[in-house]
Amino acid sequence: MSEKPLENVTIERVRRTDFDQLEKLFASAFHGEVEIEQLKRRIRRAHQFYYLLQPLSRFSMWIKNHFNIYVVKFGAKVVGFIQISFLNPVQMHIDYLAFSKQCRGQGLGRWVLSKLLANVADVNDYDVVLEVRVDNPAYRFYQRLGFRNAAEILHYELHLGSDKAKIKHPAIKLEGFRPLAEEDRAKLYYLYQESVSAAMRQVVKRMHREFNPSMMVRHLDSIKSYLMRKRKQEYVIEREGKIVAWLTVVSYLKVKSHVISLILHPDFERLRLGLLTEAVSIIAEKYSQGVITTTIYNDDLSKKAALENLGFNNDLAYYLMYRPSVTKRREAVRKIMRTKPVTGKHFKNTIKKEGY
Repeated sequence: MSEKPLENVTIERVRRTDFDQLEKLFASAFHGEVEIEQLKRRIRRAHQFYYLLQPLSRFSMWIKNHFNIYVVKFGAKVVGFIQISFLNPVQMHIDYLAFSKQCRGQGLGRWVLSKLLANVADVNDYDVVLEVRVDNPAYRFYQRLGFRNAAEILHYELHLGSDKAKIKHPAIKLEGFRPLAEEDRAKLYYLYQESVSAAMRQVVKRMHREFNPSMMVRHLDSIKSYLMRKRKQEYVIEREGKIVAWLTVVSYLKVKSHVISLILHPDFERLRLGLLTEAVSIIAEKYSQGVITTTIYNDDLSKKAALENLGFNNDLAYYLMYRPSVTKRREAVRKIMRTKPVTGKHFKNTIKKEGY
């Protein structure tokens, strides 16, 4: 584990009194990279309803993830923070890691992340997932800590009302397109399994209950939407009793931000452009201003072509990085030893080459 770089530095779970400093540090560290206003509002909500929501974090994953923030303090001053969330019972996601400018380059990031990986991820046998911009020097830093690149994610945006926005009615007939019905939810998990490769499903595991949540989880989601002034619309395409596409449009009304998510069966890839056009039209019918964003894996030129056809601009690219659990790393080493027997000085090089 990395040694503590400074004597007076501590890591503490966030307290209500830390939120003002945290908001300023967050805005400074991620300006121009994420939707700052939306995340500021999230921090303010956590601050405002701290004493109400914090006890409920034991019962709701969504609420719990609001308070999985650890601040790094030099005396009483917040100089950095790390926020984590749990994707499922076996996977942890690193949402944000940042430090004030005057504290960078002193080994704080390595120390904080090393402690998190050793004391939380490895102790509980979690996989760890994170995203890092392709032009961020931290990419090499994460590699040295055992993360490997699993995929490249492209982030696209479209400004409503701009000359580039091409709002038009879908030229492709979307037979079977309709709003999501309650009985459809049981079928969504199977669409996910058929649409995402087995390798990627291992990197980011999604559980059946995520697609068909309990009534309590839905009520909590309704409260969340009310607090965040969020509007969610879901649609599917059904063919011969089978769901082949799931389109989600989420609008954050306060900050005029809209997010499109699409899961599409590979056999129906030809419908991508029509579905995206429909999504943009749904948003444009109600809102004349704002930004629409979406993401895709960089694995198919046709996905990029469909977005660019509608005027979307690829503004950011990220690496999806993955650090397997202790158990998986041990199994991988045993497998390597069985198939490629190595000893002595060649052992470390072989393990590194295989990504472990």
